[in-house]
Amino acid sequence: MIFFVILRSFCKECMNYIVQKSFYGGEKAWMLMVSVMLIVLVSCGNRTVPGGNDSVSPEESQFHADYDIAMTVCSLVDAVRVGERLDSVEYNFDGILTDGQGTPLYTDIEGNPGEWKVRVINEYEASISNLYLGDLMTVDLRNYILNALHLNSADLVTAYRNPVDDDEYIWMYDLGDANVSFSERTVKTDTEVEGLIMTISILKKPISNL
Repeated sequence: MIFFVILRSFCKECMNYIVQKSFYGGEKAWMLMVSVMLIVLVSCGNRTVPGGNDSVSPEESQFHADYDIAMTVCSLVDAVRVGERLDSVEYNFDGILTDGQGTPLYTDIEGNPGEWKVRVINEYEASISNLYLGDLMTVDLRNYILNALHLNSADLVTAYRNPVDDDEYIWMYDLGDANVSFSERTVKTDTEVEGLIMTISILKKPISNL
């Protein structure tokens, strides 16, 4: 900023001098006027404007990824429904899954974007689980995935507490030729931090059950 104040003062003095000389038709005066105008134009053109191309907005500085969990689930569902044999090389994944806006689904207890694992169990079954504890909103996530699969409460087959694990609840939905289930299990870390592990399972029904 101080540079432009000094430049403005210098230009003002030069212009006063030029005006005085121009009354006598001096060619050098006009050449000096052109030179000063070029200096001003170049200086203004190089000025950095806050928020211009060189600045990074807060939104751009935030973490962004493109692995939408709903699309991942839909991809697995579509595969098993058409009879594709799931391949662990193609589908297994460890990393960050997001919502439809590219935002991580949870933040772990260390403040990092929450990671997930996608695993092929066998040729017609796969699961997706969060790897760490954090602020995962399981109800919102379940509804987001159900909406992507066009499922609602009418498609709920059963909801129950796991008889061999009181800390786990399971919801199973009918997709016609496949089932998708959601389990939520409460766990604690060694430091007594409590959180939920959510597992989404996709399973093709045996032909005899269709």
